[in-house]
Amino acid sequence: MQDTPRARALAKELRAVRNAAGATMRQAGDALGWSEAKVSRFETARRGLTLENVRLFLDALSVAGKTRDRLLKMARELDQPVWWEFGGGVPVQLTELADAESRAVHITSVADVRIPGLLQTREHSRALLSAFGVEPSDRIEQLIAIRQVRQGILTKPDPVEYEAILDEAVLGRAVGSGRLMAEQLDQIVKMAARDNIAIRVIPFSAGEHTGLDGGFHLLEFVSSRPVVHLEQRRSGAFLDDPDDVAPFVQARSTLRQTALEPDDSLELISTYAKRHEREG
Repeated sequence: MQDTPRARALAKELRAVRNAAGATMRQAGDALGWSEAKVSRFETARRGLTLENVRLFLDALSVAGKTRDRLLKMARELDQPVWWEFGGGVPVQLTELADAESRAVHITSVADVRIPGLLQTREHSRALLSAFGVEPSDRIEQLIAIRQVRQGILTKPDPVEYEAILDEAVLGRAVGSGRLMAEQLDQIVKMAARDNIAIRVIPFSAGEHTGLDGGFHLLEFVSSRPVVHLEQRRSGAFLDDPDDVAPFVQARSTLRQTALEPDDSLELISTYAKRHEREG
């Protein structure tokens, strides 16, 4: 099986299932008649990640119910192309982010500079990408289309729980124009009406806060351990070591206490939207 983001995602889930069962790689291998090295390759998507092997692995660990069904479904879909594999030219970091977002059950975005991508309107994204120096224009349109499709995780039948914590400074900068920024902020208020989306704003009155150390995205899964995605310019990086992720989990907890309540946050966002609309 090719080492793809989707295969690596399944492999991580299988490793998490084994750990939850309290079995070592050697113990799992003994139950399967595999060597410890083969189990290691299987759990890192380097070799042997087939539907039949996944089924045998789950049998050996007595995994049943919804967890078993979900993992077998992932195994069946390993060879099916996903939307970001069509057309080519999509950065590896972006495909991995899209895959992680599609599997997450809860995502927290902390933003100190700009609106998170999962909340951006087309025009807002277009203005940002142009300012970042992305070219040619068809490349910009490709990235906008990808961002829009990624946003589908917020509105699908079983949507991800999404939380955005925005510094007030994010609301004040008019991206594109005052009118376009007003439309962007109105869209955020509209999205926040969904039960699975919560928006909080850290007001200027809070002074300095831990979010000023930089924005991040914290993604949490059913059984895999959480990961953090960091963005800089046109690149991104994942952190998955528990010691590296822990400070971001703590930062989220602290920022929730620092930020306004959701209703007050939306009122502030609407106030900025009206201000941008007046200034055009």
